[in-house]
Amino acid sequence: MTADTLHDWLEFVEAHPHDFTIQYPPRREYFMEHFRRLPAPAVRDWFKGLDALLLYLHVPFCEAKCYYCNFAVDISRDARIHREYVDALLRELESHADWLATPRILGVDIGGGTPTRLATQELERLLNEIRPFTRNMSHPFPLSIETTPSIAAEEPEKLAALRAGGVARISLGVQSFNAQTLASVNRRRQIERTEMAMTNVRATGFMRTNLDIIFGLPNQSLDDWRRDLERIIAFAPDSVTTYDCLYRGRDRVLTKRTAALPTPEAYGAMYDYAHTTLVAAGWHASYGSVNFSRHAGETGTSAYFEGRLLDGLPYLGLGNYATSLRENLWGFNAHYVSNYTTLVSAGANPIEFYYELPPAEAQAKYALYSLNYGFIDESRFARRFGARFTDTYAKELDLAHGAGWLEQDGNRWQVAPGQFRRMHAIRSLFYPEPARRWLMALK
Repeated sequence: MTADTLHDWLEFVEAHPHDFTIQYPPRREYFMEHFRRLPAPAVRDWFKGLDALLLYLHVPFCEAKCYYCNFAVDISRDARIHREYVDALLRELESHADWLATPRILGVDIGGGTPTRLATQELERLLNEIRPFTRNMSHPFPLSIETTPSIAAEEPEKLAALRAGGVARISLGVQSFNAQTLASVNRRRQIERTEMAMTNVRATGFMRTNLDIIFGLPNQSLDDWRRDLERIIAFAPDSVTTYDCLYRGRDRVLTKRTAALPTPEAYGAMYDYAHTTLVAAGWHASYGSVNFSRHAGETGTSAYFEGRLLDGLPYLGLGNYATSLRENLWGFNAHYVSNYTTLVSAGANPIEFYYELPPAEAQAKYALYSLNYGFIDESRFARRFGARFTDTYAKELDLAHGAGWLEQDGNRWQVAPGQFRRMHAIRSLFYPEPARRWLMALK
């Protein structure tokens, strides 16, 4: 790419900053048009011979669909549907039991949705069945799950079942303590429950507790954000994840409902305040990382997320719309709960979307994921792709370094202090040329 075309690309990026998030590809349609392969092979056929991998189990059930969410969630309250879904999830796990017994499993996440929307009995059934696959994991807290303040406050018996079932890390989605802000994204009934939730979580004895919080929500001011952080700090969790709210995509409900989207400068001001405030209060994170930990040597995320985002390790996803990846092969299960359970119950392959990515596309995915921690590591990139990061993105890194967006710190390319407001431009630098052309033509 020449300097002129790179300049043209960045002009386009400045006109569409909300398109450039930690997620890649730029649109699902881009991969479907260019890299989808049919028919999709069974996972076992492209996961053979692995020495190690990560495991993810998706439980899609939620109380409501938040307007910022683009995950595959289901708001059904029907106990029969929940039970049949767990039946299918465990049947899918059983279909991998023979080959999954050989590789080391380095981390397991149970996410969603809200997995703890399941009845206690269903949670216990799920944890009992995955126990053989998690027994020999060496990470100090390898099994992580998500919940909400309401559930943790009102159903402590579920917390006890999780801990007895081997869950060592739990993450609570707080998102905000401002009732008006939460209502604007279709999220309610949690603010007053967070204190009891944290009391119950601590009494249960989890090794690590994380609180999620979002900045850049609709009409959220810096003062609102400051008050949210004060509440988070008072709860003193082991880690804090500070997501920047995403407005990308034509069909995202939040984008349609929000008149004025936050500017890159607003995102930058909120992130900078959070980084300064949390670090001063005892948490640590590289500048640019949205993950903060109170424990030395820890990123604040789960074993699964570290392996997936930082090391680019292969991962097996079970459940509706769960994703699996090995090297440059990427697959998604069927999107809807009914389709997924029907396929698995019939013994059919649940993978609905399967992509074979060119190296540049896989490298873009990895780079944006790694920036979730504020840096890209040369050694990790080389292990994953057999290429030097600096050589792969020579022109882009030269521009970013010259502009003061990134700086080289030993073996890392680090987001420079004060440059979170330029994160959309930094992320865009790792888009391959075909993706740039496709996205510009789309607009």
